[in-house]
Amino acid sequence: MTLNKVVLLACGSFNPPTNMHLRMFEIAKDHLHRMGQCLVVGGLMSPVHDAYGKAGLVSSTHRLAMLKMALGTDHWIKVSDWETNQESWTRTRPTIEYHQNHINSILYGTNGNGDEFFQNSINSGPVQVKLLCGADLLESFGTPGLWSDDDIEAIVGQHGLVVITRENCNPLKFIYNSDILTKYMSNITIVTEWITNEVSSTKIRRALRRSESVRYLMPDNVIDYIKNNGLYGSSNKNKYLSPLNPLYNNSNFLTPSPTDVSMDSPSPTSRCLSLCNNNLFSQPESIDVPDIGVVGKNQQNLSKHPGQAVKIVTANTGRHTIIPNGDKAFVDQPACLL
Repeated sequence: MTLNKVVLLACGSFNPPTNMHLRMFEIAKDHLHRMGQCLVVGGLMSPVHDAYGKAGLVSSTHRLAMLKMALGTDHWIKVSDWETNQESWTRTRPTIEYHQNHINSILYGTNGNGDEFFQNSINSGPVQVKLLCGADLLESFGTPGLWSDDDIEAIVGQHGLVVITRENCNPLKFIYNSDILTKYMSNITIVTEWITNEVSSTKIRRALRRSESVRYLMPDNVIDYIKNNGLYGSSNKNKYLSPLNPLYNNSNFLTPSPTDVSMDSPSPTSRCLSLCNNNLFSQPESIDVPDIGVVGKNQQNLSKHPGQAVKIVTANTGRHTIIPNGDKAFVDQPACLL
């Protein structure tokens, strides 16, 4: 059986590109091949035009450079600069249609210049361009006024979607809520990413502004490029993380080891504190120890030890009497932990 050939197209800011942007292509290709639905012969990443007007969007020159660095020598994904070379921002539908027509011109010999990338990866047609996206884009189709019905129908009906979603996300609900998406439901492929990854360009930019490490969230050569060009506030070193004030030592920020802690007695109760203020233990001669036949046995327990529980009885005269631990000859009184 001959499988339909597919090129996956991802449109977005890629500001900056992250490992998750690249992972989407691998996840989608694995799923489509496993399901035997089609043969993925190529991938395209098309960064948006500078005129898109998104806050914090760096120049397309930088974004194109970072994408090419991130892909490196990848043999099946290519960066497209068509969007960034237009006079202004281009909607998603014309972007997909351009790349579909471009591939068709290579396949059917109408493009005299050719394209080495597609010539090497596509031997024969037909080839269909599908939009690779996240569940948030699918959900945005239901936002009033954001997409025209004609664009949605052309994108989904004529090309198709491959949607990367997460566990506990319900993209079928988004489809159900849209008449157009329901109409072309057979042309929407839902791929669940079970190895969850919450990396986003927004979080990357925030970390860079704060001089926090983003290593292993994006390729090292992209990180170096960002820092060398001072992108996303990365040149503002220690903007949020200032060095420790020399007036204070590290003990204000580090949890001490148990060996560094002086083991004092637990905080005394108000009754116990009152007794201690009367110098109870500094005047042992004023303490009456009851003669109940166990004084000698318990004499060692009468000395002051941190954390030792004893019973103290106060007579009407104001004199205090210590009752040895475990002695039942006296009426139980509240105990002080000394």
